[in-house]
Amino acid sequence: MKQFSDGKELHRLMLDGVNKLADNVASTYGPKGRNVILRNKDGKPIITKDGVTVARFVSLDDPFQDAAVEIVKQASEKTNSDAGDGTTTSTILARAIFSKSLDLIDKGLSPVEVKRGLDKVCDMVCEKIEEISRPISSADDVAFVAKISANNDQVIGDLVATAVDKVGKGGSVTIEDGRSTETTLDLVEGFRFQSGYLSNYFITDERRSICRYENPLLFLCDAQVDQVQTILPVLEIAAREQKPVVFICDSVEGQALSALIMNSVRGSMKVTAVKSPSYGEERRSMMEDLSIATGAKYFRTMLGDQVRDVTINDLGTCHTIEISKYGTIIVGGGGDHGEMHSRIEDIKTQINTSQSMDDAEALQNRITRLSSGVAIIRVGAPTEVEMVEKKHRIEDALEAVRSAQQEGLVPGGGLTLYRISKSLSEDVSPLELTEDEQYAAEIFLHVLQSPIAAMAQNAGYTYQDVDKIIDAEQFDVGFNFLDGVATNMYTSGIIDPAKVTKNALRNAVSAAGTLLTTNYAIIEE
Repeated sequence: MKQFSDGKELHRLMLDGVNKLADNVASTYGPKGRNVILRNKDGKPIITKDGVTVARFVSLDDPFQDAAVEIVKQASEKTNSDAGDGTTTSTILARAIFSKSLDLIDKGLSPVEVKRGLDKVCDMVCEKIEEISRPISSADDVAFVAKISANNDQVIGDLVATAVDKVGKGGSVTIEDGRSTETTLDLVEGFRFQSGYLSNYFITDERRSICRYENPLLFLCDAQVDQVQTILPVLEIAAREQKPVVFICDSVEGQALSALIMNSVRGSMKVTAVKSPSYGEERRSMMEDLSIATGAKYFRTMLGDQVRDVTINDLGTCHTIEISKYGTIIVGGGGDHGEMHSRIEDIKTQINTSQSMDDAEALQNRITRLSSGVAIIRVGAPTEVEMVEKKHRIEDALEAVRSAQQEGLVPGGGLTLYRISKSLSEDVSPLELTEDEQYAAEIFLHVLQSPIAAMAQNAGYTYQDVDKIIDAEQFDVGFNFLDGVATNMYTSGIIDPAKVTKNALRNAVSAAGTLLTTNYAIIEE
């Protein structure tokens, strides 16, 4: 049976749905935001302050409300996958944009023109964010970013900052469940490269969109595998050993990829396929380094190696492997340390004799990859529900730090968008907007103030109180919702990654604009 809706009634239903989503997600926002308890039928309850986890849990009975919720959830999911944080901000902004834009449409303005105006002003605001961002300059900056993202938890902020500092530029940080009530940090050898899983069906952790296995077997090959018969000997070994198996090949496609996906989805075997990193000579070098790091034989079919001759000794091992869409982290590879040290010395010799700066840089990257460490944060807590909540906050903190390293920092506490909103009326005039687009630009004034208003509400203040205190202050001076006074955001450590703020706004405008230009809906129950 199909249900139909259109016009103002459809807009009302969609706005009701978006409001229900935003109310639940916004309750977690800011330093004084609250936790939300979530429980599936017959499942264990979890308590979290993570916006994207709360958003994923929201589904509504009304099909039109639920459709709108799913579209806004896409914006928060995209923000989370692109920047690792900012899901709550994105949801709050999307609600404000959609609500204010509907007011304009009710007055007779064209939805298409309003959306066009929103897109133009969004681009201008994002450029402004890029202009005011500052690069990370110290370990304190890392700790501040992590602390803010982890709900003002100083312990988590310091822990993440220590982990990032210890592994250095070429290292990685990963998170595991602890075996005690204490959260600890360990540093182990690791290997990281920029290539991920070949299909989303291999994902084992839906929240982080990663595939993670412990004590897997690794098969390295230069072939383009498209027949399941080719890799059957490897699958037989993995089945006999009852261990996960990871195929790192030039390509896995066709019948072979279908067979691996089927095994993974059914749960009959733990398998995943990863495309070999890089190209050409660099790929060969990287795969040889990986074979030394993991103790695997690199099967060179072009040189006559036969996959059918594979034995258990030809497969590499590691403590854990984490595979995302764009990268892989191998922790605790089972390679020979003496052989690895010898390879590093060989590469150093090649650097000394290299005639090209580009070649020397590529060789140095190989040394970094072979010798880099992986910091493991083992999350501990008295109960499982608290451990899950703490793990979510540490994951958010790590992702926020990565985003800050990429595009720099801006004042936090909702201040950046608030300050830009105050200068908006002067900045939009050169854009040559049409009359309808100009109206759309004007609603941005209220939209950009919605994050700071949500924080104020959660902390027990009104927006008017906060506005009165900080309006006449300098650009970097905002409102500290923890102690209720005006403060310099940089010196107080209340800072956000610029990438998070930008992505949250862009995705919110995209989701709200899509809803805005929708006038009919046909939904099958």
